[in-house]
Amino acid sequence: MAIIFQIIGTPTESDKSFVTDLKALEYLEQFPGGPRANLQQKYPGSPPEAIDFLEKILVFNPYFRISLEQCLEHPLFTAMRNPEKEAIVGQPVILEFERMELNRERLRELMLQECQHYKDIRLANENVNDNAEAEGTTD
Repeated sequence: MAIIFQIIGTPTESDKSFVTDLKALEYLEQFPGGPRANLQQKYPGSPPEAIDFLEKILVFNPYFRISLEQCLEHPLFTAMRNPEKEAIVGQPVILEFERMELNRERLRELMLQECQHYKDIRLANENVNDNAEAEGTTD
C-alpha cells in the first residue's frame, strides 16, 4: 500500500468514506500523510490525455473513480475504439474459475500451474529460436 500511496497520495477522510471495516481503517491510519504524485513530472513524455486518464482511474475511493463506460469514452482511446464492434452484455460475465472453491492450497496449485504454463511457453520459444539459429534462418 505504501507504494500505491506514493502515487495516489495517502487517502483523505472522504477517500476512506467507503471503508466500513474498523481494522482496515486502523490499517490505513498507519500510513503517514503524503500528497498525490505529479504524474506529468513522473511521466514527462506522456500525452495530456494519458495523464488525465491516469488521474481519473488512480483514485483510492472506487466511488470517486470514473466508470468503465467513462474510461472507454475517454479521449485517450478515441483513435482505438470501434463502437460498432463493441458488444454490450446484458448480464454479468461469469468466468469458470469464479465458481471454484479457492482455499489456500487450491490457489497455490493454480498459481504453480500458471507459472509452469508460461515457463513451458518460454522454453518452447527458446527452442524455436535455437533451432532457427542452428539452421541459419534468423534475421
